Amino acid sequence: MEFFHRNDRAIKSLVTLAAQGFYPLFEENWMEELWQDKPNSLTGNEKAKAKTLFKRLCEHRSLERQRTVFWSMCDKDRMLFKRAFLKMVENKILDQVPELQ
Repeated sequence: MEFFHRNDRAIKSLVTLAAQGFYPLFEENWMEELWQDKPNSLTGNEKAKAKTLFKRLCEHRSLERQRTVFWSMCDKDRMLFKRAFLKMVENKILDQVPELQ
């Protein structure tokens, strides 16, 4: 599931950091909230919306501006973004360590 262009370094670097356990966009308590909810797979409409949210975030290069964009999202969009982002991180980890599948 790719929500960004293959050449977008900003999202790639965020996914790489997250695969190593560092989530610079998220607050720690948000991660706890996300793990408490059982994430469902994304529907087609949610994927399209997530793609739009990623595109908005990718317009900015600095982490500080990306955080500002992320924080300015409504709660529903922020949760959708987190779910989609974590799915990308999961896929990256599974690509790196195929024996986990």
